[in-house]
Amino acid sequence: MTTLERHRQDWEELADVDPLWAILASPQARGGKWDLDAFFASGEREIAEVLSVAKGLGHPKGWERALDFGCGVGRLTRALGGSFGEAVGLDISAEMVRLARELNEGRNCRFELNVRSDVGGLETDTFDFVYSALVLQHMPRRELIRTYIGEFIRVLRPGGLAVFQCLAHLPPTLRLQPRRRAYAVLHRLGLPHQTLLKRLHLVPTRLTAITEDDVQATVAASGGLVEHMEEHPKRSDGVRSVRYYVRTA
Repeated sequence: MTTLERHRQDWEELADVDPLWAILASPQARGGKWDLDAFFASGEREIAEVLSVAKGLGHPKGWERALDFGCGVGRLTRALGGSFGEAVGLDISAEMVRLARELNEGRNCRFELNVRSDVGGLETDTFDFVYSALVLQHMPRRELIRTYIGEFIRVLRPGGLAVFQCLAHLPPTLRLQPRRRAYAVLHRLGLPHQTLLKRLHLVPTRLTAITEDDVQATVAASGGLVEHMEEHPKRSDGVRSVRYYVRTA
């Protein structure tokens, strides 16, 4: 099994047990306790905040098509559909895509499965806006993060804007990721993912950091330009998370 296949399986297992918490891991919402209206309202607030910054930067120039990469059940795709002519959500988990279609039926968005190490199913220069949050930080390798960043820029139209979040720094205590390692060992020994997630509160997902210099070099090599950076979300545990606003050069 490749690392990407393992990554896909991890998210299928999360989608099976607690999909909303897997997407937005509020401690109080674990165990299926997310209020659905509150969950989607958080997406509306997030997109409103990001688009406010984007408009201040003068991008995107067009508002026809938006892409939500790592869409989960469509928390952010639904919000993007309110500002763009069409919002497209991509996710690696078939179950997440199924739930997204069910929960957003009749809304201005559509959802597609993407199990590739790129987004080669999307044509070049076809989106005005690309967004990804709390997704790249879970990739199993930095090279995958670099590839997807390049793909975000590839699918942007001239005058388009890509906004994505990455972890820039993990303190040594979090690099070990003991709960993920314990999940992997016990899963191999035969414990079902429902037990590992619900009863033992272990997680299969990893955290992967990529430096700001690395991201900026990747953007430049892909023909983009970092227009703005901000620490988001701000954390007090030594983790540095950065949101990048990237336009076509």
